[in-house]
Amino acid sequence: MDNQQDHSTESATRTTRERGPQSAPRIRRSGDRGLQDLGWSTNRMTFSFADYYDPDWMRFGPLRVLIESHIDPNEGFDEHPHRNAEIVSYVTEGVLHHEDSFGRQADIRAGEMQLISAGSRGMIHSETNPQDEPEAHYQLWFIPDRPDTDFAYHELKPPAKERQGQFRLYVSPDGRGDSMPVNTDAFVHVGQFSPADTPSHTLSEARGVWVQVVDGAVSVGGVTLQSGDGAGFTASNELSFSFNEETELLLIDVRMDARQVWE
Repeated sequence: MDNQQDHSTESATRTTRERGPQSAPRIRRSGDRGLQDLGWSTNRMTFSFADYYDPDWMRFGPLRVLIESHIDPNEGFDEHPHRNAEIVSYVTEGVLHHEDSFGRQADIRAGEMQLISAGSRGMIHSETNPQDEPEAHYQLWFIPDRPDTDFAYHELKPPAKERQGQFRLYVSPDGRGDSMPVNTDAFVHVGQFSPADTPSHTLSEARGVWVQVVDGAVSVGGVTLQSGDGAGFTASNELSFSFNEETELLLIDVRMDARQVWE
């Protein structure tokens, strides 16, 4: 995504809802998200980003950006810079082609995830759809919890069966298992579920969980979420999930009071 970071609004907006525990989930309905229409790409923004600004929706712990992006065939974002951002892209449709200033080229396909640590010195990259079919992906930016990070590139392409009926870990702070290491206290999972599945997730003290519906519908924590909806939970010991249809979810577990570097 092409964006110049607005540090003044980020540092000035530190609401109680963003910082600490709360008794009820924060629900973000699909149609209430910010919309950026570039003609060849549409982007639905959960949190303030680029030209979209809402002081009530700045971040969820270190999760600073959450965008549902659609790119038309043979279009894309030309070269643009980033620094001090941990950028996760989960492709849900088509192919996302990546090139960066460190010489990396890669194609990320549906069900696959890419993690780029832009580093404190920054990097330049492009993101394009090289095919004749539409592309769609979710992009997440995390604020690093330490200064002086280095550029790093990772991608994970697990077989589909590993996320069927369960939350498959893609990103973690320490790269446990074969997950990709991120420079903040965050865990990113993906799961694909049917009505017979009843997964759960334990929410530890001082942590929050953001649930984003990629497709389908889920009941969790006393709320029902449809495609494109998301919700942040900070006051549950265990989240139980139920489904009435085939559903794909992103589950993002973060430390809400993690130290954050944003320059």
